[in-house]
Amino acid sequence: MDIGGANLKLADLSGHATASEFPLWRHPDELADRLIAELSAFPAAERVAVTMTGELADCFLDRAVGVRQIVDQVSQATAALELPAPVFYGVDGRFHDVIAAKQQTDVVAASNWHALATYVARSIAADGLLVDIGSTTTDLIPLRDGCVATTSRTDYDRLCEQSLVYLGGGRTPVCSIVDSLLYEGRSVPVMREVFATMDDVRLLLQYQIEAPDDLASADGKPRDRFHAANRLARMIGLDHRTASLAAMVDSAGQVHRRAQQLIAGAMSGLEQRGTGQLGTVVISGHADDLLPAQDSDTTIISLPTLLGTTLSRCCPAYAVAQLWSDESDYAVRSPIVSS
Repeated sequence: MDIGGANLKLADLSGHATASEFPLWRHPDELADRLIAELSAFPAAERVAVTMTGELADCFLDRAVGVRQIVDQVSQATAALELPAPVFYGVDGRFHDVIAAKQQTDVVAASNWHALATYVARSIAADGLLVDIGSTTTDLIPLRDGCVATTSRTDYDRLCEQSLVYLGGGRTPVCSIVDSLLYEGRSVPVMREVFATMDDVRLLLQYQIEAPDDLASADGKPRDRFHAANRLARMIGLDHRTASLAAMVDSAGQVHRRAQQLIAGAMSGLEQRGTGQLGTVVISGHADDLLPAQDSDTTIISLPTLLGTTLSRCCPAYAVAQLWSDESDYAVRSPIVSS
């Protein structure tokens, strides 16, 4: 499983996968109950292997507190289902038992990118660049000779390196992407409020289907094109009465192109430093429309095409299942015992 701050993703070795919204920052003490319900859909599970990013949720004082609480909640869930104690993947490329994970919190924190990249480098493309675009972030991970080719391990280091771009296809606020929108021939500064997100942009551009019954939007109203246009119009002080759907589709296109430019800039920065030389690009996640246009001599491998949309979205969870199954390479690390 991959435990994020906003989503839970589970997958097994057979390719059965599920992704669901769970705002961890609002309900951190309810994680175990939710995991019990989610795990019940995987009746053949023999062991649970975990990767996470949810420790970054601002309900936790710091990452160490977050890791320990997530470890405890997962342990409660597996115990309730009479499963063996879980194991936790770390950015050292190893699995850690419960006690070790709580001791070495910085190792297991924000580890899902490393698990995904390790699986891809070993099983899909030994060399190239992995581009994983999710709801909140974009990971740009160089692969060399079947290994993860970066020494960066923390979010701080990866932000500095530009291998972590805090921009995704769902929760990212529009006001963090553009400063202004061209509307009726005038450049209009956007309001610095979370009136609209990339979710609205992609709804308007029809990169994702409408879900009128889903109220997980910026204003709590339906995730359909009408309300998405209304939310985007608010960014420039308008609403559905004064801004047409067609005009907001045009505005959405401006935001979408800018998002692609930001990702392209990070990819270019990696390439210039020699850590992200292209040739093969493996695209993962559920917002591959944000991948910038590539040169004609670049080979694109699409995990949504290769694995299917749902499994691709849950690929970090699938990755830890696959890595854990290779018992010859992975011994669980136990707690450090001082002499």
